Amino acid sequence: MSRSRPFINPDTNEITWFDIRAPAKAKHLELLADFEEIEVDDLLDAELSQRQVLYRLHKLENKIPQEVLEKRRKKLEAGPVVCRICPTYGWECEGRITKHHFVPRWLLLELDHYQRYASRAKSTIPICISRHRDLHFRSENQTPKSIVNFLENPEKELAEQALRELRDTRPAIFSLISDGNFRSYEYQLVRDFTEGKFRT
Repeated sequence: MSRSRPFINPDTNEITWFDIRAPAKAKHLELLADFEEIEVDDLLDAELSQRQVLYRLHKLENKIPQEVLEKRRKKLEAGPVVCRICPTYGWECEGRITKHHFVPRWLLLELDHYQRYASRAKSTIPICISRHRDLHFRSENQTPKSIVNFLENPEKELAEQALRELRDTRPAIFSLISDGNFRSYEYQLVRDFTEGKFRT
């Protein structure tokens, strides 16, 4: 019996194939995030299988309101958003873009003044899903863990403020990260802050 199962996107009529015994790939997670109207970030650590993603898609398939479908169509017509990382290195970008919290959301939620940083328009940057996953994997890969060079000045200022507040109000967390896994995105973030790289 074949392990492959198709899913036809009702927005685009595009077919996505699923191997029901394999872990979910970036394209599957992005499709599910789009259907569930959540950020891909919320799925990256779930370690979903392709079977689990397909099951959730089929549950949602017939329950999508018409206004949501219309919103998706407009988003597709608006054209692509560009990844901040791939063009810098001349890499071919897969084109599936996520909103990456350059200061991770779990850290922002630890801050007393979370509302200052809550707006996704201010606290995220566009990064393709493969680079996004690389940033969060605690292992060596092609994508650099330091985000500083991909931020614009207002974003650097926001990161500086948030990390300063984390250091001053949550010193135990700050210390835990700075003494932690040197391959982690958070470690590099705190190190860049300590070295003053976010100052503009």
